[in-house]
Amino acid sequence: MKLDERRVQLFESIQELHSAGYSNRKIAKTLGIARSRVPDFINGDLESLCQVESRSILDKYHDHIVKSLRSGMSRKDVYNSVVQKGFQGKLTAAYDYMNKLVKHYDIEISNYRSTSAEAIQKRKELQKYDYVTRACLFRYLWMGTEIAHSHKEYLYRTYPHFYELDICIREFRRIFDENRMPLLYMFIDKYKKSEIKALSVFATGMEKDMEAVENAVSSDLSNGFVEGTVSKLKMTKRVMYGRCHKELLAAKMMYEGNVR
Repeated sequence: MKLDERRVQLFESIQELHSAGYSNRKIAKTLGIARSRVPDFINGDLESLCQVESRSILDKYHDHIVKSLRSGMSRKDVYNSVVQKGFQGKLTAAYDYMNKLVKHYDIEISNYRSTSAEAIQKRKELQKYDYVTRACLFRYLWMGTEIAHSHKEYLYRTYPHFYELDICIREFRRIFDENRMPLLYMFIDKYKKSEIKALSVFATGMEKDMEAVENAVSSDLSNGFVEGTVSKLKMTKRVMYGRCHKELLAAKMMYEGNVR
């Protein structure tokens, strides 16, 4: 039986500290682990605690999964197929298991598109129609990616709110591109009366915090760098929850000016 070296070291360390008279709390604090794990390593068996991995309930579907992945099926479709065969586990557990098989057998998998017969038939039926995707609409609104003129006319005619959103986004960007305060006041007066509730709430909120908004329009200074740095620090902190001590957190976050 193959043992995990890190777990073996942890097992031996806990046994030594326990023999030296350390309490469970002190052992956990010294080794940086959860206190609830200490009794298991004190009273448990080395082989059962330190074996590399236990058998998965997906092992009985091993051959079917490998064959399906090699045939080009996506992982989502493979998961659906094992669910039909009786698997009751979560999607994430199945993905983890399949990823190990993909790496072990060097299988080239289909990542993005469903390969089930139903999905393929649905895509063939959609090809008969002239349509625009939701992702394409977001790219048009936020990134200025052009769409077909016929699509644009149809959307403006069928969905008046879409036209108003498009005009609103363009006018808002113009305020900051030209740094013109009158455009700001006109924007707020216009859209706080909008029938689209989200736009109305947005414009009303800007009016309540007018001084800050005016400063943002008139000044080239921005706290974007500070906000971005704070977001990175918070992400580092959240990733480390329950894993590391505050000393490592400080080492990751504190700036040392003399280091090049």
